[in-house]
Amino acid sequence: SPLTSIKGYVEAIQDGTIPYEMQGKYLDVILFETERLTKLTTDLLELNAMDNRRELDITNFDINAVIKRTAASFEGSCKKKRLVLELVFAEKETLVSADLARIQQVLYNLIDNAIKFSNNDSSIVVSVETKSNKVFVSVKDFGIGIPKESIKRIWERFYKTDLSRGKDKRGTGLGLPITKEIITAHNENINVISTEGVGTEFIFSLQQAE
Repeated sequence: SPLTSIKGYVEAIQDGTIPYEMQGKYLDVILFETERLTKLTTDLLELNAMDNRRELDITNFDINAVIKRTAASFEGSCKKKRLVLELVFAEKETLVSADLARIQQVLYNLIDNAIKFSNNDSSIVVSVETKSNKVFVSVKDFGIGIPKESIKRIWERFYKTDLSRGKDKRGTGLGLPITKEIITAHNENINVISTEGVGTEFIFSLQQAE
């Protein structure tokens, strides 16, 4: 889809179908589609790496600190939609044993999704709690929610719900499958609770560091 769009607009500019004064507008479209293609390629490479079971780089780190850093990268996106990103930690420091880079990617995917599907002037809550040597991380939004019939399909590659299509123009339908693969590679679980028109909560577990 991105390549078809890029090729079509480039040919139209070359043969003069798109007049010179309109070229800026369509060059913006080409740039947008190029960025979408880049993300698609990156996501496919990531899935390929997970399929090939590339070894995880397990270390002990403070998940609270990683959440703070990841959340800070979304300051601009939150400001555009007037969203409040609330971080709730049961302890000042929560050590986990996991692949830091991969878990940061999971957090990025989940927070990015929460922002995309949140209503303006609402909030997103990221919380951490510990139970029985497990650490549970929750990312909760108060947005459009996921239709009941789509809940089981959100982990499928390239799947997008009808509700999400208009709000996720840059999405590839691979963010959640990648997230699931990463958590599964850690021998942990990720679950979703969602009500259409109310919001969505993703909760995943990690091993607490000794």
